[in-house]
Amino acid sequence: MGKGSILIVDDAPESRILLRRMLAGCGYGAIHEADGAAAVFAFFGLDADGGGEPLSHLDLDLILLDIVMPGLDGIEVCRRLKGVEALRDIPIIMVTAANADENLRTVFEIGAMDYLQKPVKKVELCVRVKSALRLKEEMDRRLALTRELEQANQRLRHMAMVDGLTGIANRRCFDEFLNREWRRCQRDGWSIAVCLADIDFFKLYNDIYGHLQGDDVLKQVAALFQQVVNRPGDLVARFGGEEFVFVLSGADAEGAGKIAQRAMDMLAEAAIPHLHSPVGEHLTVCFGVSATVPRPGTYPRLLLDCADKALYDAKKIRGNRMVTLLPSVDDSR
Repeated sequence: MGKGSILIVDDAPESRILLRRMLAGCGYGAIHEADGAAAVFAFFGLDADGGGEPLSHLDLDLILLDIVMPGLDGIEVCRRLKGVEALRDIPIIMVTAANADENLRTVFEIGAMDYLQKPVKKVELCVRVKSALRLKEEMDRRLALTRELEQANQRLRHMAMVDGLTGIANRRCFDEFLNREWRRCQRDGWSIAVCLADIDFFKLYNDIYGHLQGDDVLKQVAALFQQVVNRPGDLVARFGGEEFVFVLSGADAEGAGKIAQRAMDMLAEAAIPHLHSPVGEHLTVCFGVSATVPRPGTYPRLLLDCADKALYDAKKIRGNRMVTLLPSVDDSR
């Protein structure tokens, strides 16, 4: 018994001494004292009126709080402590010499856990403190489990949105992002662009260099594209296989074309060997680019289909090409 950290709050020194002795007799050693509201707030690092952010390193398990004190009484101190989110789960046992019936309802309404009436009996004090600390321990355990579960869920959500090989956004993340940005651009009257990229003759690369080397190339290309698409609100994702996709909110066809060209130039500067490519001695990509201002009744698939057609046209020209295709009025019907 006795591992809990307890704060005694009472303006009368003799009452604090008595409670400390009783608690020590029950095996509790980590005992702190405060002689009123100001001392309580200072103990937690709060402002003089109980506002502000509490100290982050405090480890307190229980408060024994006298109701009748000069200035702010214990009921108001309890109310203000319970209003601080970081302190809300610390159990509070109210202590007073007043008639219990006068304050009982108020005490529990403001969030106190229990109530002791003076003169405090040692047996009653120890039993109620033990019960409060046991409940606090169980609350802490459940809170820790809840946090672990939330962290695990966050990791799962992250994994569900990230490509396992390259570490960039995956197709699912792309689909959700494009739908969200499409609606936003439609609402704000902005243009939105999609750049669809495909590594030229990647099957041939895998056949010659091996799939492990091919995986390394996909990682390199993904990292390079992330350097190009680096504005907040834009996205680079792995579309599937050797295909990648950019979503550029607020970009028109000209701006998107410049970004795609920059990606092609940076890949050329990287000079990743692809000695058997019909295009040249280094790895190259093709881009299909499309952009539009979303209108009511249109859907993101319109933009993606145009980018896909543009990419198909670029691939027909052997490779290392960029083609831009804009949705027509008929396409939106």
